Amino acid sequence: NDALQDIATTDLKQIRQFLNSFRSALTHVKSSLSSPQSIVDDLIVSVGSTPSFFHHPNNKNDTTIPNLEIHPGNYTLYDRQQLWTGACRDESQVAGRVMARVIGHYEDRNTILIDAGATALTKETTPQGGMCSIGGYPHMDCLKMSQEVTIVKLAQDENSAVSKDTTTPFPFEDFPIGSLVNLIPNHSCLSAACFDKYYIIDDPTCAFSPDQEVVDEWIPTKGFTIDENE
Repeated sequence: NDALQDIATTDLKQIRQFLNSFRSALTHVKSSLSSPQSIVDDLIVSVGSTPSFFHHPNNKNDTTIPNLEIHPGNYTLYDRQQLWTGACRDESQVAGRVMARVIGHYEDRNTILIDAGATALTKETTPQGGMCSIGGYPHMDCLKMSQEVTIVKLAQDENSAVSKDTTTPFPFEDFPIGSLVNLIPNHSCLSAACFDKYYIIDDPTCAFSPDQEVVDEWIPTKGFTIDENE
């Protein structure tokens, strides 16, 4: 993440101003190096930022930074953080999801319980608040999380489509015990690190239906290894 996370990313002028100053700083650092010019010219400048990724100049004749290598951390998955920055348009573009199961109804508290907690989603926060969100249900608030579970209630903030009246009944019928929900993590990189296998689907509707066919399984490379021969 970079400073772009903190600006109003809907303002394209502001985004471009940020990128221009960022590129100027990189150019200054490179020109300030005391190494021989031939070495400096061959250096690869590596930067990373998903929010700014699609706003770099798309011009092959741009030689401001000749060997610029861009590493947008999670643009292949996206998450709630990138929804907030505007890097992705809406939740249909968020490919990284965590499947969880409804394991409890609490009518006296107007909440449900799902079986995914900090060990599946981490406790990273986002400006929207909440520990995660349920795909397709923006009016739900995943408000409290333990290691293993998360409590979900109706959102009561003033921007919610749901009335602030706390007596509004929870739609328990939409979340039967044992049913699956897909969760949008706050930060997909950290959440992905919680799992040792990713199930890949090919769903052009982005509905993430529980009966969607799994077309592949990916095993992530994780951890650090030491070469004992060195």
